[in-house]
Order: sequence, then C-alpha cells, then structure tokens
Amino acid sequence: MTRFLRLLIFTLVIGCVTLFSGVVAEEYGGSDTTATPTGNQTAEANVTIVEPMEGAALLAGNVTVSVNLTNFTLVEPAGQPNAPGEGHLHYYLDALVPTNASAPAIPETGGYVVSTNTSYTWENVTPGEHNLSVQVVNNDHTPLIPLTFDTVNVTVGGNATGNATVVNLTAQNIAFDTNTITVPAGANVTVAFNNQDDGIPHNFAVYDSSLRSERIFVGDIITGPAMTNYTFVAPSEPGTYYFQCDVHPSMNGDFIVE
Repeated sequence: MTRFLRLLIFTLVIGCVTLFSGVVAEEYGGSDTTATPTGNQTAEANVTIVEPMEGAALLAGNVTVSVNLTNFTLVEPAGQPNAPGEGHLHYYLDALVPTNASAPAIPETGGYVVSTNTSYTWENVTPGEHNLSVQVVNNDHTPLIPLTFDTVNVTVGGNATGNATVVNLTAQNIAFDTNTITVPAGANVTVAFNNQDDGIPHNFAVYDSSLRSERIFVGDIITGPAMTNYTFVAPSEPGTYYFQCDVHPSMNGDFIVE
C-alpha cells in the first residue's frame, strides 16, 4: 500500500468519526444550543384595603372602604362569560369571605355588595367590633383563583346616626329564597339582589300591602343572571308591609318593620 493510499484511508476514517459524533450529539442533546422559551406572562391580580387600616378606631356612622387593585380590570357584571383579568369586586361587612370556586361569592351571613369601584361606603355602621373585606371575583361572581381578597378589623365607637341593614335576596326558578324580610324602623336598607334566572327579568319592590295602594320602593328590573343593590329607607312606622317582584307578583312576601 502506497503512502498516498494510506493517507487517503486515514482521512476518510477521520471524516466518518467526526460525522458520527455530530449525529450522536444532536440525537442525545449534546448540542450547546439552548432554546429560550418566549411568550408573555400575566401577573396575578392583587387587592389591598388601604383605608381604614387594620385595628383602626372609627366613629359610628358611614364607613368608607378604599382599596388598591392591580393587574385586574373592573367591568359591570352583565351576564357575560368569564374572561382572564376582568370582573368586579365584592365588599363584605361582618362576613366570612367565600372560598367555593364553583359558586357565586355570596356569604351566608353578614352584608355584601357588588361594585366596580375601588371604594364603597357602608352607611350607618353601628358601634362595636366589625370586619371589612373585599374580594376580587369573576364576571359570574365566582371567586378569582387563586383567592384574592383582603380583610381588616376595626372598632366603631360613638353614636350611630341611624340603623343600616343589608338583606341578601335571591331569585331562582321564579321564586324568592325567602318570604319574610325583617328590618328596623327607619333603617337605611340595602337589598343585595341576585337574579339567578337565566334570561328572565325580576325586580324587588315594597308596598304598603298586597293591594299596593302605596308604593314604598320599586327597584329597577334586571334580567338574569345578574346582581344589583337596591337602597332605600324603611318606613318609620312599625308594621307588616308587602314585597314582590313586579314582573312576577306570585313572588312575594311580608316586609316586616320593627
């Protein structure tokens, strides 16, 4: 074998080894080229009560809760489907913050209101220990996941300028969930109304009796699923009055003033 032939064979062997090494490196990730993932990451929503502060001592009467909300857009709840990064707020007074992700964030006890504002005023808060909370919820009123809320505990002292009462009322299957509502005489009443009947209009109205000779309060009609707050002053004269849905008068009950 000539020297030239030996050199040619050696060169071919080196080339084959180099080619094989490259294939193996590519097959098993030996390449030093690292893919960098791209894309946008959405920051999580956050809500914080900035007023009043935890442990604050407040005068009896109106108490305003102000919050700081980030990475979230407030929109009116109008039955639209859930969308990332949008919804509204639920404000709570003396209520446990709901945590069930598959149900509307409505507390079993205490007051709540639906809002698209970063502040809400509870009227005529009575003296005593109270907790104030705010929660970020989806368009369908279910809690945002991960749960996003804040709570402060305050002490209210002095003399209240009147009574404030929050009533939770739900319409479902062409019926109210209660046929009796009791409030103090002359109270500032907020009815947190939840119409769960899809595509069906309801409202809440109070009259002197089932004859409806005198109108005490008539709320706007809303088509479900939707929620709204009705605010009015209860009669100063104790007695049994009457409430109903004006669209479906069979939905009715006793409005008791004590």
